[in-house]
Amino acid sequence: SRARPPPPGRPRRLVFPPPPPPSAAMQRLASGIPRAARVARGAPATVGRRGVSVEAMRLNVPLSEADPEIYSIIEGEKARQKRCINLIASENFAPRAVLDAVGSVMVNKYSEGYPGARYYGGNEFIDKAEALCQQRALEACKLDPK
Repeated sequence: SRARPPPPGRPRRLVFPPPPPPSAAMQRLASGIPRAARVARGAPATVGRRGVSVEAMRLNVPLSEADPEIYSIIEGEKARQKRCINLIASENFAPRAVLDAVGSVMVNKYSEGYPGARYYGGNEFIDKAEALCQQRALEACKLDPK
């Protein structure tokens, strides 16, 4: 009862189960794609009350509004971390200052290379931050920068 191979020159047809239905978050994301495509083609953007395009206003909404499902999951993880004692050595709690830095506008920039020698422009603040981190690492390890 083995399946016969397809005749020469005809590809074998694979049968996959149907994909699961998209989540509500994916449906919301997909609903924004036609608007983004319309704007990219040069069609007029939908303008909101403040004279700013609806697409641009979405860049400034908090996660709780942009994706309530993910926000709820993150809040659940925060609550879990507050009520549980984590004894896994490789895990720890990031201080608020670290979370602020990691979630800052600095993540919007691609910074390949070294300070002062980047491939892309517009890295003056990334360069300052990286040079400061290098200096602090050398001081923490009591190393000479030379």
